[in-house]
Amino acid sequence: MANFTALDYGILIAYLLVVAVLGVYVGRNQHSTKDYFLGGRKIPWWSIGISVMATQAGAITFIGTPGWGYEGGLERITTFINVPLAMAFLIVTIVPFFYRTNVYTAYEYLEKRFDKKTRLLTGSLFLISRGLATGITLFAPALVLSVITGWNINFTIILMAVLSIAYTVFGGISAVIWTDVAQMIVLWFGAIISAIAIYLQIPGGWSEILQVSSDAQLLDAFDFSFDLSVEYSIWAGIFGGFFLHAAYFGVDQSQIQRVLTSKSVKESQYSLIFTGFLLVPQMLLFLFIGVMLYAFYSHTGAPQYDDINELFPRFIVNELPAGISGLIIAGVFAGAMSSLDSALNSLSAVSIQGFYKKYMKKNASEAHYLSASRWATILWGIYAMVFAFFAGNLGPLIEVINKIGSYFYGSLLGVFILAIFTRRSNGLGAFTGVIAGMISVLLVDRLADISYLYNNLVGAVVAVAVGYFVSFLSGKPDAEQLDQYTYIWNKEEAKKVLDKRSAEAIEVMEQDSKGMKKWPFILIAYFFLLVGLLILLQIAY
Repeated sequence: MANFTALDYGILIAYLLVVAVLGVYVGRNQHSTKDYFLGGRKIPWWSIGISVMATQAGAITFIGTPGWGYEGGLERITTFINVPLAMAFLIVTIVPFFYRTNVYTAYEYLEKRFDKKTRLLTGSLFLISRGLATGITLFAPALVLSVITGWNINFTIILMAVLSIAYTVFGGISAVIWTDVAQMIVLWFGAIISAIAIYLQIPGGWSEILQVSSDAQLLDAFDFSFDLSVEYSIWAGIFGGFFLHAAYFGVDQSQIQRVLTSKSVKESQYSLIFTGFLLVPQMLLFLFIGVMLYAFYSHTGAPQYDDINELFPRFIVNELPAGISGLIIAGVFAGAMSSLDSALNSLSAVSIQGFYKKYMKKNASEAHYLSASRWATILWGIYAMVFAFFAGNLGPLIEVINKIGSYFYGSLLGVFILAIFTRRSNGLGAFTGVIAGMISVLLVDRLADISYLYNNLVGAVVAVAVGYFVSFLSGKPDAEQLDQYTYIWNKEEAKKVLDKRSAEAIEVMEQDSKGMKKWPFILIAYFFLLVGLLILLQIAY
């Protein structure tokens, strides 16, 4: 693309080299899988929180969400409005259990609570779903590179795959998190600069933006229809979206692995609180950029594009000053690579910890497992590359990611709800519940005309109901599967369990939970504040 100057190319190349060097530097001195997958559990909470945000604001969000906003306005925020509620739930339930059981992956917890077959099933579902989503993550920057250079999209996919795999193999989770921090700053800068640039080029400023977008009903965030077929109704967002994000942030290894790198339970919780407050405003910013693009192109004429995901990259290259375009596009690349390396690192973690180490090579050295982890990263990178070839023309990329997740997330969350909140459920029930939840989602998707967001709710409810029923008809779980791994409802029962634990462990638990009780209520209040403000905007315009 002619408007992408030599200065832009220079900034792009220089930035990618800096990020690559940073990734290798912070990922040095890796001697074990604990270093590679958990960063030695020495990562501060604020960097973990930024890393989680960076994944959400990676190339998928940066490219896909403005196109989402251009076509549908603020309506898609209903997908994310539930995030404060999901975080309030996670910081008092799932996260403390994972951290205190000293696991590498979320699915290791299920083996301790249930059995091996449940761990194998859930781990396999994660590998399939996250592997497919990683192909989409790879496609996003390859699309940008193709738009900018005019190169064939398949060639740019291969090029980005090779770069990303090489960067990921040497980095480990420490590199994932710290490069995310760097690219998050660039992406926020790019989004703000882009919004300002669009604003300055629209005659009439804010009044014109609001008038054009209001006439097109792009400022209507909430559809209060009770029709289940409405894709982005407020009810689909609150109920279905809650289960989507509770599962994504709570039981998807690509996210929970970051949380497990923190120094304590309390710091893990703070990282999610950070996300709970900032993710919705971040998504509103990217959606509103799409709304502003609609107002801009209403004056200049609708752009020509083959894929809605090309819309924002074309604006950046064609309309922004030289140098700024290069920096923003560099941020997109860095964001994509950071999102990709976190996915590949988590896929490698589940593959090695859940399968290779358990069934193929049980008593090897840490050096061997570290080497195997890097080879697993390479293989998953190749898998993602192959799927990326088929990711084009699927629609807005962020929507595609959420739809893929909706087939899996509800059932996965359901089995963790069974594990943590019920003491009667057993391995057979959990295994059956997951399968039943998956089948129910497939049937609903094929036979019922409802929003895909409800798939997450359906899968979770069916998994819990069937899992508990089958457990009730079969044997009770062993005591050692319950004491350390379930939520304790009864005070007398809690006392008996605590008596079995060391005084040091009790002290740590009490210290971690001190001061945390208020945050779930603050997040819930924040949710209602956001809803109220968006309703006022909808009424006003």
